[in-house]
Amino acid sequence: MAAGLNQDGSILFLSCDLQNSTQFKQKSEGGWIATFLAFYSEFPSLLANKITDSYPVLRDRLSLWKAIGDELIFLVTIQSEQECSDAIDAWTATMLEFEIQHLLGKTPMTLKGGAFLATVPAPDRRVAIPRTIQISDGGSQIDVEETNEATLNSADTAEAFGINFAMDFVGPSIDTGFRVLKFAARSYFVLTVEVAHLLFKHYNDDKTKRGRAAYLLGTHSLKGVWGGRPYPVFAIARSLEAATPEQLLAKAFGNGDNPGLVTNEYPHRTPSEVLEAIEAYRSAAAWQGAIHAPEAHEPDFKKHQPVLDVRQYLDNLNDTSEDPLNSAEDWGEEDALGDDLPRD
Repeated sequence: MAAGLNQDGSILFLSCDLQNSTQFKQKSEGGWIATFLAFYSEFPSLLANKITDSYPVLRDRLSLWKAIGDELIFLVTIQSEQECSDAIDAWTATMLEFEIQHLLGKTPMTLKGGAFLATVPAPDRRVAIPRTIQISDGGSQIDVEETNEATLNSADTAEAFGINFAMDFVGPSIDTGFRVLKFAARSYFVLTVEVAHLLFKHYNDDKTKRGRAAYLLGTHSLKGVWGGRPYPVFAIARSLEAATPEQLLAKAFGNGDNPGLVTNEYPHRTPSEVLEAIEAYRSAAAWQGAIHAPEAHEPDFKKHQPVLDVRQYLDNLNDTSEDPLNSAEDWGEEDALGDDLPRD
């Protein structure tokens, strides 16, 4: 049974990336350092404040997964559509707050971002990566899955685990997520199909959020994803400090009904209008994404059967109850009588 840090379910990954950072570093000599340090330290602090003030159910649950150059990626295990929506709202609000405090009017940089979902242990997997090089016994037969599970199950705290191991995630959902993040822009926070499904279903069910729009940034063939078939890239429009000229022009000429009419502006619909199409993609043959959120409002989001099946398989790796007895170590029969007992 999964224990420690090895918790099954759907994990939301949230990305925030500095745009125009190379230009800024090349032209400002050493003046760029303070801004980057602020990004690495102040952005997480602003996020923590936003969550504490507005989304207390998520307090202490978001944590850093990776810092990749100019990009920060945090993660949180979600239990419902509401938590997915709250985490994204907190994240995008923090993006704008950081821009206003540290970037706009001070640097040429802005932020872009997106979200993707992975589900462990199927179709994706949580892995423990040793931080140091270790000598292995070339003659030993190590079950790598069993070793990985035992390491994760024995981890009581992230701090203790992090001393010797790095926590990582692998699988098709991770690959898809990074492919989709390439389409992020300042105005549009991109979403993989699973995140879009959770988010737009919540928007549709919550009367206070039905006015929010679902954007489509086109369908794109993503390398290695869904056999090369065009993948729909969804997005939500970020709340910015002011509407861009492009947004105002797109609104004047069709308000989302004329895709391609204005460069970098895209069609949008109400959440209820896109749900059927999203469901069709997710039920298509060879689709790899999954959702396992036990407290979800939508029944189909509550359970992904392969999660339970793979968990049973992994648990059985350490189950020795059916192992045959080793007769060489069986000290039964006459040897068990002792020297002081009568013998025939």
